Amino acid sequence: MSLTYDVIVVGSGPAGSIAAWRLARAGVQVAVLEKAALPRYKTCGGGIVGRAIQAVPIDVRPVIEQDCHTAQLHLSSTGVFFTTHRPSPIVSMTMRDQFDYALLSSAQAGGAVVHQRCSFEDVSYHGDCVRVSTSMGEMRARFVLAADGALSRVARKVGTADGRILVPALEYEVTMPQDRLDRFNGVARFDFGILPHGYAWAFPKRQHLSIGILSMVQREGELKRTILTYLDLLGCRDVAQIEHHGFVIPIRPRTGPFMKHRVLLVGDAAGFADPVTGEGISFALRSGQSAAQSLIEGNLDEQAVHAKYTRSLAESLMPELRAGRLFARLLYDFPRLRSWAFLREGQRLCEAVTDVMAGTRTYRDLTLKPQTLISLLTPPWIRKARDRSV
Repeated sequence: MSLTYDVIVVGSGPAGSIAAWRLARAGVQVAVLEKAALPRYKTCGGGIVGRAIQAVPIDVRPVIEQDCHTAQLHLSSTGVFFTTHRPSPIVSMTMRDQFDYALLSSAQAGGAVVHQRCSFEDVSYHGDCVRVSTSMGEMRARFVLAADGALSRVARKVGTADGRILVPALEYEVTMPQDRLDRFNGVARFDFGILPHGYAWAFPKRQHLSIGILSMVQREGELKRTILTYLDLLGCRDVAQIEHHGFVIPIRPRTGPFMKHRVLLVGDAAGFADPVTGEGISFALRSGQSAAQSLIEGNLDEQAVHAKYTRSLAESLMPELRAGRLFARLLYDFPRLRSWAFLREGQRLCEAVTDVMAGTRTYRDLTLKPQTLISLLTPPWIRKARDRSV
């Protein structure tokens, strides 16, 4: 006899776990399928930005290894860097296996059923029932949430239109003596200019440094060469213990719709990641909660859920992603303009981006008000002359 639920969530990352938590709290019978043994390793820089912390309705402090109230943006080859500070953490550092498992454990405590070592295989529709084939046998539900990441197998089986842009990223976990690691404590570091169309980062953890790099133009070979240069820049290349990991990040959403038949796409499976930084946890949490709320408010009725989820994304998440893409063009499509802007108004630009990461501003605040973006890029002497003329 197959197992039957109201909702089956495929994937136990932030999007799937927070959706399961919200559904379970509302009394919905929900199950989470995870192909790995839990807690499972997840390749990720592990930086939870302030806006993501705000989007978590669960206490995750026990799995935070370090808070960074300071962020630095370095312009490679120029020696110029900018520093921002905030009273609340700009980025909180964690290991994704622990962060994700904390969310999933809260969902399980609320009544969600978790099937680990259970791989999704296929999906089919029979009236108002969805049959899900898994490595544990067949399961049934009224709806399925595809929360299985950037390479979503559920989305492929459903035949959802893609249209995403997947960019490569590398992460090196560098273990070093404590005295050397202490040099990086409390600071989230970002480096631009180390490659033309991307950036690098260094995040301090409790026992190691997470060093990463991504490119918006999909040059994996270039990443491997450049990250070695970055290790030299940070003084870390001579460290003996380095773990290498690669992954892809969606920097453009699917063409939609984000619900097909009775399957809803959330997180990276839908392509919901910050087009400027590649950070995906914020949008995973938001889309997971949005999907869960749409199922609850729609009373598990297909048409009602579709309408509510579509409206929710159109009113909040999609406009922010579109605004972010405009800002990303400044940073990555026009390297010379980016250098000009940062060399002249770098501190103001860094403060603005830090506000977005901290959750006190949005990309829409910057791009939907052209005067704001123009002001950020206008040299001081022009602003002063303009003000005198007024």
